[in-house]
Amino acid sequence: MSHLDDDELADAALDAEDLTPGARQHLRGCDTCADAVGELRRTAVLVSRAATVLPSPAGWEQPAPQVWDRVAAAIADPAVPAPVAAGVTDVDFPRARRPRVWPWAAGMAAAGLALGLLTGRALWSESPPPATTVAQAELDTLDTQQRMGEALVVRTDSGVDLRVATATTLDAADGYLEVWLINSDGKRMVSVGVLDAASGTFPISQTLLDQGYVVVDISREPFDDRPEHSGDSLARGALPSQT
Repeated sequence: MSHLDDDELADAALDAEDLTPGARQHLRGCDTCADAVGELRRTAVLVSRAATVLPSPAGWEQPAPQVWDRVAAAIADPAVPAPVAAGVTDVDFPRARRPRVWPWAAGMAAAGLALGLLTGRALWSESPPPATTVAQAELDTLDTQQRMGEALVVRTDSGVDLRVATATTLDAADGYLEVWLINSDGKRMVSVGVLDAASGTFPISQTLLDQGYVVVDISREPFDDRPEHSGDSLARGALPSQT
């Protein structure tokens, strides 16, 4: 069978009675899952100890008055953006399970977060399959043909990426840097993203390449709310044709 899922790992860490015989058998023969359960148990102990020194809810800091003003304004007017609470995420549980009673009730939220992080690290710490480079292009200036960097088309398990790397961070002046794929007909182009450092990875599609969008272009764009290419290209290079 495959590795235990999050719920089964949590049940094993809590010695829950509803862990299936098959899951128990897998746990006895799988070092990866056994290590994950061990980490979860150690985390539970640490969280339970930390719960004894956590301040009571009455001692927590009250939000500033302007926060509630913004909440009230957002409720009254849907056009007003509501404040976003960091760290709050909707969770879609795959199946209903009976409520679990945690012995460290005061640290329930922290324990849940730690369990999720540790489980993910333990089960998916194996290195992903290596990416395959299927096309490469040198990026040069249009006027002096000075080498500025390179672009790679990389195929991974999740799809196709365009990876762009420049020798130095290009000067965006008062604007920003945008990466484009230009069609070989020289008339059509699509933006694939903003380059905010000396390198970046942008998801693209094989269909786009097959349709002839094989010229990689980095342009300097002003903040003018105009989506079209500014005409100020800093570097460009052509990938091998995909057809």
